[in-house]
Amino acid sequence: MRIGFIGLGAMGLPMTGHLIAAGHEVTVASRSRGPIDAAVSLGAHDAGTPRRVAEAAELIIVCVPNSPEVGEVVDGMLGALGPGQTVVDCSTIDPETERAQHLRVAATGARYLDAPLSGGTAGARNGVLTLMVGGDAATLEDITPVLTAFAGLIVHVGGPGMGQVVKLCNNLIYAAQMTATAEATALAVKSGVDMHKLYEVITHATGDCVAVRTRLPVPGVVPDSPASHNWEPGFMTDLMAKDLDLALAYAANAGVPLATTATARQMLTAAQSAGYGREDFSAVAKVVLALSGAG
Repeated sequence: MRIGFIGLGAMGLPMTGHLIAAGHEVTVASRSRGPIDAAVSLGAHDAGTPRRVAEAAELIIVCVPNSPEVGEVVDGMLGALGPGQTVVDCSTIDPETERAQHLRVAATGARYLDAPLSGGTAGARNGVLTLMVGGDAATLEDITPVLTAFAGLIVHVGGPGMGQVVKLCNNLIYAAQMTATAEATALAVKSGVDMHKLYEVITHATGDCVAVRTRLPVPGVVPDSPASHNWEPGFMTDLMAKDLDLALAYAANAGVPLATTATARQMLTAAQSAGYGREDFSAVAKVVLALSGAG
């Protein structure tokens, strides 16, 4: 299939690589030259602009950082979209903004899905991302064989924007897990607990969670954790902060209190203020450890 991919960041570039490896003809656009060159070296075509991507593709996948950028990409593509084309937005953005993009693209005769991702950069590299998809179920069924090039699980979660709602629910839980993991780590370190023993117990007890298993924030305990790799981001602090801002704003409009999420957001603010914005979001633990005198 002729596929367009817009946004070759930490997630988008490996996703593009999987599509090329699956035999698709892929045309790309991105703001940074380096990822474009990397995609071209894999066999992609550089279109230069979103409009030219849309002109070249039957299926266009968008993976950019925020709501304004999704709007800009759709602005650029609208004049080139029409019947027979599908746009899939894999960004994480505001659900109401996403619903507006559904309507704008549908007005051209093209189809639109929101399909935010979970799995981080490791999931993207390994082609096992989870996609939570909002929009028309028949549209998703048509393009599922393409999406399986980089996805291990694809779930239709409802109508337009519902993929974004489910993604925000997922991320607010993950952020809360990480806040608790950071606090538990600081308490254990300050008390002289053997961290390998702590990890063994928690992963077989009621405190077990993804944050503990993948991001226990002490170097050498979890070999693949960011803490063991100089806090290299699997998911940046700045991006998690952005997602919690989206969740808090959406929940406020829905009349849902998110007290735990607000606390997790404050911890991310502290990490950003400490200069950890582009490190993995598990770097919130560095703040807690420093405040406790254990860092």
